[in-house]
Amino acid sequence: MPETTRTITGYPWLVSPEDPQRPGLPDPPLETGGPPGWSGLPGNILVSRPLSEQDRGIPNRPTGRAFLVITGSPMPPEVREGWRVIPADFSSDFHVEGDDIRLRRGMGAVGVSAPGNPLNDVKVLECEFDVKE
Repeated sequence: MPETTRTITGYPWLVSPEDPQRPGLPDPPLETGGPPGWSGLPGNILVSRPLSEQDRGIPNRPTGRAFLVITGSPMPPEVREGWRVIPADFSSDFHVEGDDIRLRRGMGAVGVSAPGNPLNDVKVLECEFDVKE
């Protein structure tokens, strides 16, 4: 099947282990729509992708395992215990290996409205991306 590219508008997040040295922590179940047993917001996650060492242009990327997650609203994805979420920042050299995700443009920072969540009132970028499928 030929590759297609779609343009989406979303909010980028970095998901990483709270303790990068903790061995045996399975990857978070960050799949579009949410798999069985996942407590995230169904349909809120548009894209999730593990980041590799070749990916660049994310200055606040945590060390170790990290995932770029794009949501359809400025609400952070819910994660299981042992994982944390922060808004992603991008620099002008943002590049994901294979060009699976390309930043078209940033449209400004938006306040997060998540009462009871530690990210309440922080800012997340609203961006337009090209995503290969």
